[in-house]
Amino acid sequence: MSSWTGLAALSGLTVLVLGCSGDGRAPALKAGGKVVYQGKPANGALVVFHPQGKDRENGPKPVATTADDGSFQLTTYNENDGAPAGDYLATIVWNQSGSKTPKFSISEGGSGGADKLGGKYGNPKGSTLKFAVTSQGPNDFAIDLK
Repeated sequence: MSSWTGLAALSGLTVLVLGCSGDGRAPALKAGGKVVYQGKPANGALVVFHPQGKDRENGPKPVATTADDGSFQLTTYNENDGAPAGDYLATIVWNQSGSKTPKFSISEGGSGGADKLGGKYGNPKGSTLKFAVTSQGPNDFAIDLK
């Protein structure tokens, strides 16, 4: 084998090995849904999925802001990529200003303005909004707030 052929084979193998190595992150699965409050779309609300189980403390927290019709697509690593498989408690904070870019705290579910929901769904410690993202899907969550 010539030195060029050996070098080309080694380069190809290096690319193959590097291309197959993962970054250790759990893959995101398409996940989203729709939030309604008293039968109307909750447009501009912040939705945060807080991981439970072994990932509770250090797992990624998929987030989304609802569209005008209340629909949302979760984002974990890249825009609208979804959420890793697992169990979650969701928090929802809906800023009264109606701003499309409200300032929120993901960890505590707090907002930069008054919450139209009165903080009822803003703290993961008291959340009753439980969801499971699965590889079998569909991960389409209808959230009807009262």
